[in-house]
Amino acid sequence: MPTSTFFNLPAEKRIKLLCAIRDEFSRVQFDKVSINKIIHAAEISRGSFYQYFADKHDMLDFVLTEYKKQMLVHAKASLQANNGNIFELFYDILEFTISFTTEESGHKFCNNLFADIKVNSDFYLKKPECPNGMEWMNELQPFININMLDVRDKEDFNNMLGILSSVCRDATAEVFLNLADREHTKQNYKQKLELLKRGFINNKE
Repeated sequence: MPTSTFFNLPAEKRIKLLCAIRDEFSRVQFDKVSINKIIHAAEISRGSFYQYFADKHDMLDFVLTEYKKQMLVHAKASLQANNGNIFELFYDILEFTISFTTEESGHKFCNNLFADIKVNSDFYLKKPECPNGMEWMNELQPFININMLDVRDKEDFNNMLGILSSVCRDATAEVFLNLADREHTKQNYKQKLELLKRGFINNKE
C-alpha cells in the first residue's frame, strides 16, 4: 500500500499520479507496465515515486483496494434498497463489476491485468477480502436481514458467506476473462444464486 507520503500529497498531484497509473495499466499487460511512463505522465521524479510506492505490485494493490472501497459503498446501497437481501447484494456485486468492465478504460484495464497468468491466478485463487480481513463484512452485517436466512449460528453465517463469495468470485473471473459473454455469465450466476437462496432462505418467513 502507498506510504503516508503519498496520502499527504496535495489532492491535485495525487489524482494526477493515480490517473497516470490507471492509464498505464490500461495501455499494456501488467508484466509490461512501465514505471518510467508513469512518472513521466505524472511529472514526478523516480525518487518521488519510490517514496509513494514500493513497486508496481504495490500500485496494483492500491488500485484494487480503491475498487473494493467503491464496491463497499455500492454494496451498502444495495442492501438498503433491497431490505437487507444478501442474495440481491451478491447479484448487484456482479452488476457493479460489469459496469466497471464495460467502461472503455475499465475494459482495457481488466483485459490487460487478467491476461497476465500470474496476476489472474493470484486473483482467482485469493479468497475475496478487504485489507483488514473480515472488516468489510463487519461493515455490511448491520444492513443484512438475518431473519430471512436459515442460519443457526455465526459459523453457519460465515459458511454461507464463503459459498456465496466463491460463486461470485468465479463469475467475476469469467466476466473479466470473457466480457463478450457477460450475459450468459449473468444468467448462469443468477441461477446459482437462486439455488443457494432455496437452501439458505428461512421458509418460516
